[in-house]
Amino acid sequence: MHQLVPEPGPVLDVLASLADDNRPVPAHRPWVMANMVVSIDGAFAVDGRSGALGTPGDRTVFHSLRALADVILVGAGTARDEHYRRPVAAADAAAIRSERGQEPAARLVLVSRRGLIPDDQPFLTGDGPDPLLVHAQPLPAVVPAGVDTLECPDAAGGVDLPALLGHLRSNGARLVLCEGGPGLLGELHRQDLVDELFVTVSPRLVGGRSVGLLGSGPALLRARRLHRLWRDEDDALFSSYRRP
Repeated sequence: MHQLVPEPGPVLDVLASLADDNRPVPAHRPWVMANMVVSIDGAFAVDGRSGALGTPGDRTVFHSLRALADVILVGAGTARDEHYRRPVAAADAAAIRSERGQEPAARLVLVSRRGLIPDDQPFLTGDGPDPLLVHAQPLPAVVPAGVDTLECPDAAGGVDLPALLGHLRSNGARLVLCEGGPGLLGELHRQDLVDELFVTVSPRLVGGRSVGLLGSGPALLRARRLHRLWRDEDDALFSSYRRP
């Protein structure tokens, strides 16, 4: 991995570089990071999954950001399509988390309007805390074991994201990492709740039709400043953008 901005040079330790960044956590909610990968022609997935777009460098950044987060926030549909499991920190990440006073691993928080989760999902079992399912509508009669629930509706019938973030902050979360999908990321953007956006531009063309990185909806132009730009050995570009 090679850094192009702000100061050119090799990136010797991705996790340490990202951990050293100063992030001014708001008092009322966590600092919200979002991490997405996109092809050269703007696709965020191939056949419904983003993994095909990743490179070894992108996966290193992916795991490093997870290692720093208190909460991994993801849409329930994305968690299902991508076969999510409970986060587990590697040895180097566990050491950094311990130094920072964090729990051994991030907690998975799933956002679902209806609260529907099939009972065969990998994240329902395994080590680490039970995931939190945040829903807007009353839950079905049977909820799979292995998940906690929180009803958090807004006036429009969706999940109240500011209230959810406030709840997470009051329970000790300082850094939240959103991994999509586009619907959830787009709603966070619409409500101006994304503090730091990480985007990997994969050196691949996908073609076909694909929903944009922020889903569909009205255009909302928000200025961000380039904070970092890296390039890996496969010519993928990794960038991060922050509020001005």
